[in-house]
Amino acid sequence: MLRRTAAPCAALLSLVALTGCGAGGSDDAAASTRQLKAGVSTPASPSPAPAAAPAVKANDNSAVAPLSTRVQPDVLVTGARTFSETGLKRLAALSPDGSTVVFRAGTVKVAGHVVHAVAVDPSAFRRFAAEGTAEATPVWLSVARGEAVVSHSLAKGLKLALGGQAPMAPLKNGKPFSLRVGAFATTGVTDTDLIVNDEQGQALGLPKATGMLLTAGKDVDPVTLAGKVRAITGKGGDVDLLTPPAANPVAFLTGSRAARAFGAFSYRYFPDGTIQPDARWVNENIVTARVPIFGRVTCHRLMVPQLRGALAEVEAAGLGGSLHTYDGCYVPRFIERNPDRSISLHTWGIAIDMDASTNYRGIAGTMDPKIVEIFKRWGFRWGGDWEYTDPMHFEMGALIR
Repeated sequence: MLRRTAAPCAALLSLVALTGCGAGGSDDAAASTRQLKAGVSTPASPSPAPAAAPAVKANDNSAVAPLSTRVQPDVLVTGARTFSETGLKRLAALSPDGSTVVFRAGTVKVAGHVVHAVAVDPSAFRRFAAEGTAEATPVWLSVARGEAVVSHSLAKGLKLALGGQAPMAPLKNGKPFSLRVGAFATTGVTDTDLIVNDEQGQALGLPKATGMLLTAGKDVDPVTLAGKVRAITGKGGDVDLLTPPAANPVAFLTGSRAARAFGAFSYRYFPDGTIQPDARWVNENIVTARVPIFGRVTCHRLMVPQLRGALAEVEAAGLGGSLHTYDGCYVPRFIERNPDRSISLHTWGIAIDMDASTNYRGIAGTMDPKIVEIFKRWGFRWGGDWEYTDPMHFEMGALIR
């Protein structure tokens, strides 16, 4: 089974200011420095560590390896139990040049609340972090010192102070356990609220080798890589896509504004060919609205005005009676529900099917040419024009302002 779009991993870590108004990874060094000062607290002396974490001085940059190159993490696999050495080797072989990193992943308790956490080797993990954070050595020094890097949302919810203490669940020997909050950060993958080093992760009870990041490289679709990972892990691992697939629908739209407007998301997918996109993206973009002829539809918010305009023109032309059924707009899935195929544009809610019973694939269908002409004027492409026809299907080809 492949899990939700967002998983307990700090793969896309980026700094934020204490106000939490924006993510890090700025375009210039000055902006990056301002965010770094806001997001990191440097102690005057090493923090006491309940685990066997080595003492690291605040200004000892040698404690963390220099960043050589950044790596784009494409797939995350996590398991409830430690992956075998054989399994890890097979997974690592899927990434070009061995671009993988293994770490601890699971849940811990902070101030009595269950929190998703990862425990990493900062030297190995930093190159998988987001631009601006991978380069921020003080963040990784904080991890190396045995401190906690805490998400801004968790810090706000539990009123944790930068440079203060985060009360943890007691150790196995019953002794109280707290970690100094060395930095505030946000992750590009939901549900990750705490980042510590491997020694502290062990003290917190996180099992070793339960998380792994893999890179697809330039020539492999992340969906393909995820499928290969699933074939190895089976039910013993949860697999998440952290980057958009190669078949990103924004490529069909015109202009960078459209690409930014529709956005991209990671997602969970299932063996039956259905997809569960990032819940935050869904909440921000998928809406239910009323349109002429069909009434209530559920689509991408940016498609609704064009769909409403096209159907209104169809109705005004006296052609409304030619359309009988609305057969779906936002239906997150692969084409023909086949995980080996590309993602359907229905996953983004920017395609609509109408009169499916008389316009199924491979036939000319009954769609009125005048309706097709109207939809094309409103920025839609028609599946009836394809070599293997799909006359029920209209998809956005341009974003009309």
